[in-house]
Amino acid sequence: MKSQKKRKDMEPACTWSLLSEKKDYREVFRKHLKEKYLRIGVDKFYHHGKYIESRLLIVKEYGVSEKTCGIPQQDNFIKMQHLFDPDEEGFSSSQTVVLQGCAGVGKTALVHKFMFDWAAGMVTPGRFDYLIYVNCREICHIASLSAADLIANTFEDIDGPILDVVLMYPEKLLFILDGFPEIQNPVGDQEEDICTDPQERKTVETLLCSFVTKKLLPESSLLITARPTTVKKLQSRLKKPMQVEVLWFTDAEKRAYFLSQFLGASTAIKVFHGLQEIEKLDILTSLPIISWMVCSALSLRGDNDRTPLRSLQTLTDMYLFYFSKCLKTLTGISVWKGQSCLWGLCSLAAEGLHKQKVLFEVSELRRHGIGVYDISCPFLNHFLKKTKGNGSTYTFLHFSFQEFLTAVFYVLKNSSSWMVFPHGGETWQEIFQRFGKGFSSLTIQFLFGLLHKEKESALETTFGRKTSPRLREELIKWTEKETKNKSSRLLIEPVDLFHCLYEIQEEEYAKKIIDDLQSIILLQPTYTKMDLLAMSFCVKNSQSPLSFSLKCQHLLGFEEEVPASLLTLPASTFDWPFELPDLPSSPLHFLCQALRHPYCKIKDLNLSTCSLTDASCVELSSFLQVNRTLKELFVFANALGDSGVRHLCKGLLRTKGIIENLVLSQCSLSSTCCEYLSQVLCYSRTLTRLLLINNKIEDLGMKYLCEGLKQPDCLLKDLALWTCHLTGKCCQDLRNALYTNEHLRDLDLSDNALGDRGIQVMCEGLKHSSCRLQNLWLADCHLTDVCCGALASVLNRNDNLTLLDLCGNDLKDFGVQILCDALSGPVCKLQTLYIDTDNLHEETYRKLNDLKLSKPGFTW
Repeated sequence: MKSQKKRKDMEPACTWSLLSEKKDYREVFRKHLKEKYLRIGVDKFYHHGKYIESRLLIVKEYGVSEKTCGIPQQDNFIKMQHLFDPDEEGFSSSQTVVLQGCAGVGKTALVHKFMFDWAAGMVTPGRFDYLIYVNCREICHIASLSAADLIANTFEDIDGPILDVVLMYPEKLLFILDGFPEIQNPVGDQEEDICTDPQERKTVETLLCSFVTKKLLPESSLLITARPTTVKKLQSRLKKPMQVEVLWFTDAEKRAYFLSQFLGASTAIKVFHGLQEIEKLDILTSLPIISWMVCSALSLRGDNDRTPLRSLQTLTDMYLFYFSKCLKTLTGISVWKGQSCLWGLCSLAAEGLHKQKVLFEVSELRRHGIGVYDISCPFLNHFLKKTKGNGSTYTFLHFSFQEFLTAVFYVLKNSSSWMVFPHGGETWQEIFQRFGKGFSSLTIQFLFGLLHKEKESALETTFGRKTSPRLREELIKWTEKETKNKSSRLLIEPVDLFHCLYEIQEEEYAKKIIDDLQSIILLQPTYTKMDLLAMSFCVKNSQSPLSFSLKCQHLLGFEEEVPASLLTLPASTFDWPFELPDLPSSPLHFLCQALRHPYCKIKDLNLSTCSLTDASCVELSSFLQVNRTLKELFVFANALGDSGVRHLCKGLLRTKGIIENLVLSQCSLSSTCCEYLSQVLCYSRTLTRLLLINNKIEDLGMKYLCEGLKQPDCLLKDLALWTCHLTGKCCQDLRNALYTNEHLRDLDLSDNALGDRGIQVMCEGLKHSSCRLQNLWLADCHLTDVCCGALASVLNRNDNLTLLDLCGNDLKDFGVQILCDALSGPVCKLQTLYIDTDNLHEETYRKLNDLKLSKPGFTW
């Protein structure tokens, strides 16, 4: 902070004023960057960028308490142009911003838009002197590099002693590390493993890790773009990061984009609405690159057939559709020649991915059968682009194209396919392990998608080759091995596996894999609609008992959830098959569709922070009414409200299932919901555990619950009402319930202001012969020595009570000694007493210790 303040105060008289007499390289650089974008065309750099909303979701912000981890956060957004704004005092410290998002969501597009706006003086004015853009994928194949090399490459078209000038004030530098790679061999923190000197050359991995760990030019700021899998592995190395997610197209953004891509507005709107009618297509085209491919393919001359769109369900379908459309509409060359060019691109892509190369010289294209005439052919412009102006270097239009074509290469390879590929001796297992470790790579997902039996014809028609006959069996064998192996399973993020299984679209295969898993735990900070679609496909095909847990902070794409009232249906519609009306879906739409499937045998469902609301409960209710296997339902930390619980209770009252455990803790509930829950307690023949922790239940809510507890058919054994705003007034209702209830075994009333009088009243019920309570939790209940006499009388008469928690209360020696006397009696069977002992006198402490000797197994 001091160095920044010094810079701010001295700037008018600093060295810059001397340099400006000769040349202000800051202005030279801005002008050069702006002219570069204008000359080449801004849209060439970020195709659909101007249609991508620069509103980003803050996933993780440095300084937020770790206590909030796992708790659903209110969606906080930030504009791209405000990522590096100064703090409240006007100072700008070194920052690390991670821009995350799946392939094709527009990370690079947003970065180029940010750079153009910066060069035009529209964002972060005065914050940075220079932006150093690094395409990480373009440098990955280089043996060694230095920070100075990266800077020199940025200024290669500008004359002058740039390096010394740029490094003069590192706090005014922003390094943009675009497409951060998945580090294969992470460097350590030892001096020999990192780089601190900008002039020192190291391996690319070491150089990049030195940046993110702030060992190299620590005063500078970083803007990193990466896919979620990479970000997850980077977490431990990042220093004070702000983590933001690029959002998919909203309907309004997608509509605007489609209008910009077609000559006539009527055509654009027709295509847009046609996609909206097909839910899976609507979701897929919310990914900007898919919208771009669809619009590009449908805009091609000579092809008016749009019927195939309805059959497209997966990411692989969309990419194959694009390539086949480009081939069908080619002009100037034969179909055979077009197929030959595509196959050359496949082998080029595979070799490049193997060598971590994304830039290719003309000589490399020729070696893969793509000649000079082919390169200049408009057909290849659908897949390749020149880099660095008019140079002779080429790259794929999007990195996902290279990943897709690599997958095609392996699917179609045969013994003669390896003539130009130097690593033809790899086994299938080695190939899968290289590309598919953890199932996270897009290439392995494409492999799954291409191996669907119905793809064989399209692949042969488009690329002119038949699929490898053995690959399918080898992939299935490898998948089973990975999911059954304990050490390999630890590396698998379930949602990545789900995407692979969704791509292949074979239910029997999905069933076999999911049934082997038995338990699924999803713990990412964010999930998209596409993630939920993939996981739902897999869940519905589980025919063995399955435990499913979904815990996240943000479910993306459900910002405008439909009100629950519009989703409510007449009771007669709850019989299978069940379909909700054609309305915007809640976050649980796809999952509940899967859970309602007659073959799904889910046994417990944990939703432990998913931003669910009352509308989601309508979906859950419909599932509960048809399910016969669910035993546990956890809906912890979701703002369901009383209305949501009302819908859930309707489902529970009509269920034919066997639900035993219901957790509604921290769900924004009030006393109103307890009237509905009371009905469930009255009529449920299976519910034995109800947790309502941290809700505003209050005394009226307890009154309703006790009405249910008094009913002879109530089988509840465990009731938790910790932090529920109860007072001593509710204890009379509780006493009356204990008079008749013979099933309740565990009662948690901690952190409620029951007071001494309330406990004295409740103890009357605890002494009744019908009471079979075993565990009683009364921590932080505003108790004093006054209530200890009543508690002692319970201990003297109730031989069922085995645990009593009195921590956090104002008990003194007098009260504790009364309890000790009761504990030593012959009737008392208490085994565990939780009590604060810090302020007790030695005599009281000794009495407690004596109980350990006289009552074997007793602890306190």
